[in-house]
Amino acid sequence: MRYTKIAIVGITGAGKSTLSRRIAQKTGLPVFHMDALFWRGEWQEVPEKEYVEAHQEILKKNGRWIIEGWVSEAMSDRLRQADLIIYLDYPGWLAAVHYVERWQKHRIVARPELPRESRDRFKFRRFFLSFFRSERPQIEKALASASDPKKVVRITSMEQMEDYLESTF
Repeated sequence: MRYTKIAIVGITGAGKSTLSRRIAQKTGLPVFHMDALFWRGEWQEVPEKEYVEAHQEILKKNGRWIIEGWVSEAMSDRLRQADLIIYLDYPGWLAAVHYVERWQKHRIVARPELPRESRDRFKFRRFFLSFFRSERPQIEKALASASDPKKVVRITSMEQMEDYLESTF
């Protein structure tokens, strides 16, 4: 099956951005990063109304996409419209390790999806969010309320993700 709308969700540090770029290379689909909607330079939060509206604009104006990042019920239209939802449901320790690795890599130069001024800062709160998978209940709630379970591929290990990428794209 050829997918044209792919949503990638998971807790902080799961590797959503990295996976989205890899799938985009294989499919040619454009990638939209939710972090680009959430943050302005120097980690200034965008008001919720503004980023929810920007999210809706992406959905209205684009017939093909990969959208990766945080999902809540306010942004669950992406899950309803997606033909594939990849849920990176990794163990908390693995996401926490990824979080530390990302911080080390991007503490001097910002991630490509963020403003130049938004270099990663290590935050214990974020580390523990990942480690204890604290965001997971909100993700599960959004998935349950907005998506067809047949569209969801739950990936629980790096090996499973590599196998899935190789066999699907």
